[in-house]
Amino acid sequence: MADEKIPGRTLLIRSRMAPGYQLTEMGRKDLPHFFTDWFPRAVYFDLTDDTVSVEATARKDYLSNKSVLGVVFKRADGTVIKNAEYSQDRLIGKVCEFYDRDSSHYQGNVDGFDQRVVNYSLTPIVKFGATMRLNIPPKT
Repeated sequence: MADEKIPGRTLLIRSRMAPGYQLTEMGRKDLPHFFTDWFPRAVYFDLTDDTVSVEATARKDYLSNKSVLGVVFKRADGTVIKNAEYSQDRLIGKVCEFYDRDSSHYQGNVDGFDQRVVNYSLTPIVKFGATMRLNIPPKT
């Protein structure tokens, strides 16, 4: 794994609930926002150069009694690179200036997983207002 991340990449995020895991009504409403906004920003910092997809399974952590995500990082051939767990505290508020939310999209339910394609820009993304977007070169 290199020390620097490679911006300008596409990642497939597949997510699902663990068998028997139930969300509250508020949790169900927040889930799309969570996987659209917070998770892609947080997971970026744990990607390896050969990661092309991640599979996230939401479940209840029995020690903390909070929701956690068990995440499997995979290569293009489907082999597992590593496993990680993300608590809600580890995800909320992460900033990733390369995450391109506007070009990322939801693909629907595929084989029991909600599937999203997320994109990361070659340069940091700065937003002004609701619609304008400007890419600026990274600091050298």
